[in-house]
Amino acid sequence: MKPVHWRVLKDGFLAGVALYLTVAVFFAVVNIFVGRSPLHTAHVLGEALLGGTPDPLDPAPSGPAVAAFNGVHLAGSLVLGIAAAMLVGAIERARDAWYVFFFIFVAGSIVMILGLGILVAELSHVLAWHSVATGHLAGAAVTTAVLWWLNAMRPDPEGDVPNR
Repeated sequence: MKPVHWRVLKDGFLAGVALYLTVAVFFAVVNIFVGRSPLHTAHVLGEALLGGTPDPLDPAPSGPAVAAFNGVHLAGSLVLGIAAAMLVGAIERARDAWYVFFFIFVAGSIVMILGLGILVAELSHVLAWHSVATGHLAGAAVTTAVLWWLNAMRPDPEGDVPNR
């Protein structure tokens, strides 16, 4: 595999992990703030993922539901991180068309927010949609910052100065 492809995969992996951790920490803090278990959101979404009916009053998160949701969440975050890194790589190869890739990134974020809103509509009694949207926006901001930082620290191919 070409070194550029490895770099995109590495950057995407790091961005995906940052996305996963940002959303997980965001919901843990929100849950603690409202007096619930830090794993409440993962439990509710995991129960729904496993085909169960989440009970908003259940204070004890179940291990299988939390593990199932976190596995799906991590896998999805890694896919999104790699896709974002691929967009950054495309921008590096076609700098004059950066606005096309920026539009794709913004449109993808909007589609993700609307898609998440549709998916959690049935869970609106246990999970507020605005929290899901805010968590996604925080994750998108951190993913963008991570990719920007990784690209800024990389030497310029035409010189030996970081891209600033």
